[in-house]
This record gives sequence, structure tokens and C-alpha cells, in this order.
Amino acid sequence: MLRVVCVLAAASAAHSAGQTHVAYGLNDTVLTVSWATANGAGQSEVRYGLSPDALTSRNPGDTKNFTADLARVWYTRTAQMTMLAADTVYYYSVGDGTNGFSDVFKVTNRRASPPYRHILFGDMGAAAAFTLCTACTQHSPVCTADTCKSNTSVGLVSEVDTADMFLHVGDFAYDLGSDNGKTGDKFMENIEQIASRVPYMVSHGNHEDSPVSLAHYIERFRNQPVNSEPKQFKTMNGVGPNAMYFSWNYGMVHYVSFSTELFHLPVSIADPAVTKSTFLKWFEADLAEANLHRDVTPWVLVHGHRPLYSSADSGADETVKKALEPLFFKYGVDFSINGHQHNYERSFPTYEGKSQLNYTDPSATIYVVTGAAGSHEMHTPFEKQQPGWSAFRSNTFGYTRMTVANATHIRWQQVQTDPTDFPLADYGRVIDDLWIVQRNHGPFSPAKAPTFQSEFCAPGRCSSFDHFEPLLADIGEGMPADWPLWKKIQEYRRVKGETSWAKRMDQLLLYINGGSAAGRAEWEDGLLDEKERTAFAWIKHGAQ
Repeated sequence: MLRVVCVLAAASAAHSAGQTHVAYGLNDTVLTVSWATANGAGQSEVRYGLSPDALTSRNPGDTKNFTADLARVWYTRTAQMTMLAADTVYYYSVGDGTNGFSDVFKVTNRRASPPYRHILFGDMGAAAAFTLCTACTQHSPVCTADTCKSNTSVGLVSEVDTADMFLHVGDFAYDLGSDNGKTGDKFMENIEQIASRVPYMVSHGNHEDSPVSLAHYIERFRNQPVNSEPKQFKTMNGVGPNAMYFSWNYGMVHYVSFSTELFHLPVSIADPAVTKSTFLKWFEADLAEANLHRDVTPWVLVHGHRPLYSSADSGADETVKKALEPLFFKYGVDFSINGHQHNYERSFPTYEGKSQLNYTDPSATIYVVTGAAGSHEMHTPFEKQQPGWSAFRSNTFGYTRMTVANATHIRWQQVQTDPTDFPLADYGRVIDDLWIVQRNHGPFSPAKAPTFQSEFCAPGRCSSFDHFEPLLADIGEGMPADWPLWKKIQEYRRVKGETSWAKRMDQLLLYINGGSAAGRAEWEDGLLDEKERTAFAWIKHGAQ
């Protein structure tokens, strides 16, 4: 299992291989590379070695056509680097004898021991991928290495020399299948600068629900380490690997990826052989097996797209929560990582709404929403009071940095990468920073379950930061100055009405788009009808 440290040269127009990204294999000595080509000629192959001038190891790969886009056929390819030694630098190139090979990338095999740094985020588009680098904007879906090269000191591009993994918890490109799949192409081209250098692990999101985008997800990420049952998943492109749920280990962490969409239409009926029931059976068996090895892999992290706990306006997914929260507690899941809400929120260790108000030997799962990587669907103001289980929330764009120090200590940080209304000096600053100490890994005890419960968080016990507070200052006219923004919003909507609030939100969106009514930014997950692009549509439908 590898992490890529640097790219020796950007992909050349002379090479047909593109959109290169790597993922961990099912054992410690394997890394699987995936790339795309416009045609299917030639034998796919990865060449790798200990020197850029001596790629002496060669493994054949496979080629698969993609036919779900209209009026075009293109090809995904994968190949494995095998027999890799720990803490060893490798160089690699992918391609085939007919179309040629890519430039050479440089990778370092997985660390033999901690500390390791894992980067977590969700909900990143082709356009407005603000977390990727400072040069990414909502006005263009192109944000490649050439776009970012002027400043690689902050953002995801700054993490490639120290990160051991990127973890993207659903919602890619907005959407992978949009514009006849060309939006997906642009997204994969954008992330190549990091995903070819650091293994890029994923889970499925609701923006991959449509038949076309679901096919894109399965085929573009068919290099993931699938160990699911059943092992295959059928889309409109045919049979592919079942990447709707799978698991892998990195050192002291057991990761489980799953699709929350299996609990909802249309994905719940997309392939009758892969359902909520097959997932739950596999999931419980996987967690039971992981608990047999907590002495070696003490930390357990589960990630799926929709949150089980969230104080955003549309809240948590109660269907998923009802099914999974008891299993998390039974098997001692340390972290549940989600996206969907375009913000960041960290819970106290929590079970059934009751919390432990510290992070020393947590007695229940810690829930983290990290869906703020950036897309043209903007985040919205917090409109509800922060609940008692919520320790920290912020709706600025950013990503999460998890540093595994050892079997008992993890450092948790949230990095702000929001260029929309903040000075450049704030881009890359850490806004949340704490240590989590767990000396008692394993199933949580009902006798020691959290007991604190409060409808709302008391001042001084939690933190809440709203990006839009200075931009919505005027709505508090005539209200007490010490009221938080969420309370002012509620009062404004009560007194002025929903239509007035919708117009105010549209003014805010116009500001975000730089004064252009033709800007790309929209409100998050609010457009059930693509013709409705107003804040009123967002309010009327509610976040989906």
C-alpha cells in the first residue's frame, strides 16, 4: 500500500493515459493504479521500479469500455504494483504499447509504523473545488496542476508530501455523469495532481445516485480494494466491482466504506443483488472480524455520505441512524465520518443523543461531518441552535486532518480553505485542533454509555462559527445585539416571511457569484427541478 510523494512531470499531451489515481490493495504490498484513455487499443500495463530510469517491474492490467455516456465510448484501465516493500520509494508509469505511457510518478510505500496522516473530506466538485488549492474558483471546472502550480503551500496540494491517504466521503464532480461525462473527466483531471501521488479512497454519495453517475462511480473507482459480498455490482454499463461497501486496513486503523444510498431510492433497487440487507449482513461480519484484531488494528473508522448526526437545517439521516448507530456501539466504532452537509461538525462521543463531554477514553462513537471541500452548491447559514451533542461546527470550506500517533492517541484538526469571503492569509489555518485518547478499544459498554443530554449546547462548552454572519448582519436590525445568527434568521423568517428570506438569500448568492446572475454557484442540494435556481426553490424543497 503506497502513498505518492511527488510527480516528476505533468501529464503530456503526447500521452493518451490520463486521470491517473491510485488506491490501496487488499494487502500491504499492493497498490492499484487506474487511468482513462479515449480508445481501448493496446495491453494496459504499469511499469515501476526504484529509479525513474529503471522501471524494471512490469505488470499487465485490464481495459474496460464505458458506454453509459451518449455518443461516446471511452475506457478505464487498471493495473497493480505488487511485492512492494514498506517505507520504500517507487517510480511508476502507466499506459500501453499502442497509445504510449504517462510521465513518471514517484511514490513511497506505506509507512511501517505511525505516525500517519490521513486527509478526510467530502462533497468536492469540478468547479468550486476550493479545498484543492487557492486558485480553484466557482467560475471554472478546470483546476489542474497547471492551475494550482502558482501556490502549492496550502490546500490539499500542500498535503501530498506528508499525507498517507486521501479519503473522499461521497459526492464527486457535481456530477460525474454531467455534460455527457465531461464533468467527470474534468474532476478526475483536477484530482490527478493529488490522487496520482497519494492513494485516493472513496465512498459513494447521493450525487452518484443517477444511473449514469452511478456507473461512472463504479467504473472510475474500480481500483478500490473490494472485499464485499457479493463482489460485483451491476450498473447500466454492465457488471463492475461492488464498491458500494468494502473495507481495508492502514496500519492501526480499520476503514469501512459504505453507501448510505442503499437505504434510499433509486440506489436501493439499482442492483437487486446488492441491497441494504446484503450490506448489513456483510457490515456486521466485517466489524466482528475487526474486533478480533483490535490488538493490532485498534482504531475503527466507518465512512458513508449521509450523516447520522448533524445540526444543519436538513439534519441527519434518521433512517441510516436507526440501522447503524446500535452496530457502531456494539462493535466499538471510534469514528463515523460523513459529508452531505457542506460544513464541518464534530460531535462529542455520543450514543442515542447522549454525550460524554470529553475525548479521554470515549464511551461511544465520535461523529464528524466533513462535507466542506467545495462545489458549486454552496453551504448555507446555520439556521438551528447548536444541540447539546455538538462540540464544534463551522460552515467555512475546508478539510480534516487526522494524524494517528499510536494505538491510543489521534490528533484531530480542521483546516479552513475558504477563499469566498476571507483574506488569503486565512486559507490553510487550523480552526479546530484536539487530541483524542482511547485506551480501551473494543465494544462500548452499556454500563458506561454517555449520560449527558441537553437539547442545546451551553455557552462555553461548544463552538459555532458561521461564515455568513458578517454578510447577514443587517437582518438583525431591531434585535438584541448578542443574539447569534441562527436566532436572528429564525426571527427574521417569522416576522418577514419566507418570501422575504428567499430574496435575501438570493442577494447573498449574487454576492457569492461576484455580482453575476449567470454565476455557477447555487445553494446546496436544493434543486429538485434543474430550472429552479433560486433560494426560494431551496427553501421550498428543503435540502435533499
